[in-house]
Amino acid sequence: MNRSSRKVAGVTGKRRILNPMSVGAIIVIVALIAVLTANFVHKHDKQQQAVAPVAPPAVFTPDGRLRFGTGATVVTVITDFQCPICHQFETTTGPTLTELVNAGTVTADYDTVAVLDGLSKDNYSTRAANAGTCVAVADKQLWLDFSKRLFENQPAENGPGLTDDKLIQIAADAGVTGSDLTDCIHSGRYNGFVASHSRIAITAGLTHVPVVKVGDTVLENLGPDGLRAAIARATSAGQ
Repeated sequence: MNRSSRKVAGVTGKRRILNPMSVGAIIVIVALIAVLTANFVHKHDKQQQAVAPVAPPAVFTPDGRLRFGTGATVVTVITDFQCPICHQFETTTGPTLTELVNAGTVTADYDTVAVLDGLSKDNYSTRAANAGTCVAVADKQLWLDFSKRLFENQPAENGPGLTDDKLIQIAADAGVTGSDLTDCIHSGRYNGFVASHSRIAITAGLTHVPVVKVGDTVLENLGPDGLRAAIARATSAGQ
């Protein structure tokens, strides 16, 4: 597997960019992400430090995650809508996770953070996370489709992010519309929650995205087979 690392604008440290390697018809993603420092939200670090804790909206878990399913094994996905490796995970392994949730095998906790504002010219990570929160509050069950569509339209790094009007259109394509949603996205209604939640994640030790956990174990192989194998181990250990 090819590896490369490069400086990220506005970030101290390096982030390793993953080039998925095709094995037969399956793309296997291996988590080979170099550790970022606690300043990987460097551009807005001082502002976020000043943000007081903000409770998540009621549709979220108390720790600020969106929970889907009722399976005994919990899979946690910590992600940022600006992160290209998060996009790769959603594309290659997201359908498998959804399948396992629908089968009742696992519960999926989606934990969206905004830690890559420095990789866009207009704080896209925060704006996208706010839009996702707006959609979840409006109709939680449509958030998964919105998230998928948002990753499909992911903007390039170090340029402008999607406009608020484009975020509204993507929400509409996922089935969420209305003047309140429009106002929620345009006004950045949940920016305070996004900033607080992201700051808490960094303080707790988050150094890169994505992070995928099966139970308390960090998943090393982010491909579908890696996810299934980790879930099988967790299920066996719980018996």
